[in-house]
Amino acid sequence: MDLDFSIERTILRIGNQLLSRRSDDLKLYDLTPSQSETLLFFDRYAGARVLDLKAYLKISHQAARNIVERMKEKDLLYVTVSGADARAREVYLSEKGQAICRELKKKGGDVGSNLLSALTRAEKETLAKLLEKISQTL
Repeated sequence: MDLDFSIERTILRIGNQLLSRRSDDLKLYDLTPSQSETLLFFDRYAGARVLDLKAYLKISHQAARNIVERMKEKDLLYVTVSGADARAREVYLSEKGQAICRELKKKGGDVGSNLLSALTRAEKETLAKLLEKISQTL
């Protein structure tokens, strides 16, 4: 049990350091962590709905709608009526949102490369598999 506790504390310490660095980066773009995740979500799933964001972030529908509305006000997202279902609304990144998303991914890639620089390719692949396995238990 002591090993489990030690591993959990190490994961928390790494997570806290990454969150601190990320918060500093996000201040440059006037984004919250949830808004950053929202940008990355709609970059990956262009045309997804607020309902999809809700499930992805594991938040309430109202919270997801509020995030999208605030990001529309910042001209980071835009919403269109679905061609398949007039009741549905599809969400896309605006040009400004796309530009910020590219910068966030670059910074995140740089941080990731730096964080994992001591590992070999095989160790990174093993770590990725193990972290995904751990993630599935949450």
